[in-house]
Amino acid sequence: MGFSFNFFGTQEVRRFNYRPRFYDPEAEERRKKYGDFTKPKNEKYVPGSIVKGSLRDGNYQRKQEVSRNQKAIGAVSMILLFTVVYLIYKYFPLLVDSLTK
Repeated sequence: MGFSFNFFGTQEVRRFNYRPRFYDPEAEERRKKYGDFTKPKNEKYVPGSIVKGSLRDGNYQRKQEVSRNQKAIGAVSMILLFTVVYLIYKYFPLLVDSLTK
C-alpha cells in the first residue's frame, strides 16, 4: 500500500499548446484562390539572367557616407589621443624621476 503525500498538492497535467507564430489566414486564402507565387515557375534557366550589376556598378563602387556625428566623434577622439600622448611625453620623465628617488 503506497501513500502519496505531496506538500503542494497534486500537479496538473501539462498540455502542449501550439500556436503558429506567423500564420496569416488571409494570405492562405489568397494562395488557394490565385495560386502560390513564391514557387519558381517552370521556365528554362538562362545563365546570367539572375546576375545584377558588375564589380564597377555593384557594391564595390558604392562608398558609405560618413555622417556628421561620426566625423565629430572622430575629431574629438583624435584630440583626446594627441592630448594624452603630449601629457605622457611631457610628464613621464618627472614621474620616473620621482619614483627612482
